[in-house]
Amino acid sequence: MKPQSLDGFIFESQFRQLGDDFSIPVLPLGISKPNLVIQSPTVSEILGLSPSVCSTQPFLDIFSGNASPQNSTPAAQAYAGHQFGKFNPFLGDGRTLLLGTAGTQNDHWEISLKGAGKTPFTFVSDGRAGLTECQHEFDISERLAVLGVPTARCLCIIKGSEQVYRNGFEPVSILTRVMPSHIRFGTFERYYFKKDVKALKILTDYVIQHYFPHCLGNNNDDSNNYKQFFQDVVVKTAQLVAHWQQIGFVHGMMNTDNQSILGVTLDLGESTFTKDFDDNFIASLSDRKGRYAFGQQPTIGLWNCNVLARALSPLIKPADLRHALTNYEPAFIDFGSS
Repeated sequence: MKPQSLDGFIFESQFRQLGDDFSIPVLPLGISKPNLVIQSPTVSEILGLSPSVCSTQPFLDIFSGNASPQNSTPAAQAYAGHQFGKFNPFLGDGRTLLLGTAGTQNDHWEISLKGAGKTPFTFVSDGRAGLTECQHEFDISERLAVLGVPTARCLCIIKGSEQVYRNGFEPVSILTRVMPSHIRFGTFERYYFKKDVKALKILTDYVIQHYFPHCLGNNNDDSNNYKQFFQDVVVKTAQLVAHWQQIGFVHGMMNTDNQSILGVTLDLGESTFTKDFDDNFIASLSDRKGRYAFGQQPTIGLWNCNVLARALSPLIKPADLRHALTNYEPAFIDFGSS
């Protein structure tokens, strides 16, 4: 039965419960005179929200950042990452907040707000999003979902009366994203860089328990669990990139802080499609040397897996890491030929 109100719909994120070293509490900055631009009936159905709820004032208040759910603590996630091949240890959600978790404990979805103001990880941005970029991400997400590609989903876009300047003035907007988890390769890199093996182990155990439970053995052998987990991530990443190549999708910004640990398409702001499958097609104006061109995506996917291997090296033997990486190319080819 679909809930007829938002009371208790969003509860504390399980990731947030790991503590302040993994995410920092931040209250969203709301927008004035919120107005619903678009809402996805499919995503509402996934979350178990009735259509009547999506037209209520509490819905507008929560997903415009003007009210926080009573049972959760909005937070910005911390991570690191390789950006255009160069390591940056000081990254995190600069204008996105993990609002909480929806669903049940056994089938939950993380809810986040993009454009809800500055966070401790905001360096040069105003923490806001314009309507155009929100519409772009919403559209790309829906297209990928229709094509069967694992992707972040979008529940809705809400615009306010304020204006932001991007390529011109446009309404300030907040995009609500929905994913099983927003954890990325760069999350693991953060704790490897800090030489915090304890935190790295906490993070890895958390991910395996919640998203890779089949990797849990019956003999309490953590090393074997970690090995199987990494092998699965390599395969999922290869299959995701192969799917992209099949449909002409260009992510545009395959930094390791944009690579989902679940093999899900994440951070679609620079993404687009190449109609003629041009290997040299570049989606992002920032990619001046074509590192993330369409034809380079398979290679970058493997490169990113190598970076993750190094981040997991305190937990997994070098030989096991090397062996897991050999699964990338077969997984890519097998998916692409199916």
